Amino acid sequence: MNLVKAIQMIRPFEGLPHYETAVAQLHVAATKGKRELHRAAYRIRDAFVAYDYSVSYGKSDEGVPV
Repeated sequence: MNLVKAIQMIRPFEGLPHYETAVAQLHVAATKGKRELHRAAYRIRDAFVAYDYSVSYGKSDEGVPV
């Protein structure tokens, strides 16, 4: 995995809090090698997915509770 691919993985979560911090962490992980970048990218993506799910649980697409 390269840095561009890792950033593309988390791009759908660009509006969420701490997105800029996540991108910075990917840059740091990229300096430590491909394996560390791979681990960091998936860990960050999974964290964003869990956060997005937890804040949108029970809401319709318009953000109104059902």
